Amino acid sequence: MRLFALILVFLLGAALLLAVPVIAHRAPRSPDCTGRLMTFAGPHGQAVQCVCFAGTLSTCFDPGP
Repeated sequence: MRLFALILVFLLGAALLLAVPVIAHRAPRSPDCTGRLMTFAGPHGQAVQCVCFAGTLSTCFDPGP
């Protein structure tokens, strides 16, 4: 019984280690903020303007006139 538990724990650990790269690959990546005001393609292909603060995406909004 102890050997069975040890093998089960090993298999679960191996499954978790294999799942991490798959989950990380599918995670959405945020765009690089190289300027103060950036324009990106939104999730449906429309233009979205985003404000970057200290190299981090701060807020996004629809572009105005």
